[in-house]
Amino acid sequence: MAIPEDAMDFTAGVSIRPTGPEDLPGLMALWNDGVVMRGVGFPEGLGYDAEDMAAWWRALAADPDRHHSVVRSGEGDFCGEACYRVERRARRAALDIKLCSWAQGLGVATIALGMPVGVVSADEPGVDAVWVEPSPANLAARRLYERCGLRPRPRPEDLPPGDSYWELRRDREAADGTG
Repeated sequence: MAIPEDAMDFTAGVSIRPTGPEDLPGLMALWNDGVVMRGVGFPEGLGYDAEDMAAWWRALAADPDRHHSVVRSGEGDFCGEACYRVERRARRAALDIKLCSWAQGLGVATIALGMPVGVVSADEPGVDAVWVEPSPANLAARRLYERCGLRPRPRPEDLPPGDSYWELRRDREAADGTG
């Protein structure tokens, strides 16, 4: 999907930075937005309040394998999140991205996924692959992941049953150039 011409200036200013406590209100609004969360199975949103967000923040800070970033426009507006969780035993990282409705379709997600997808080529200790589990109905997400080099693969046996598994492996990327 091409980035609309009028969005080019917008995507040029997009920034991704580690999440801080000041980002919790934006994340809470994102996670409570049923339109955004429908794609991950929560059509009513999560229903989080400030107390839930504080608990989430404490859990994030205590877990060295969870890496969470916020995505902001050039003007500093909250656009969404991009994150990954390292699964040490499986030598992979699970990716996640969510954008505010107004930021979708502008090329922001492709930029934002560059950070977590980069863990494969940036030699994150103990990570040989990154993976996602896009809903079969979420065609936009599937196109995004394909643009970022992820491909449908057989689901690893150590994961619970699911509808899909897309992966980008360091060894596959180097061996066959498909990424």
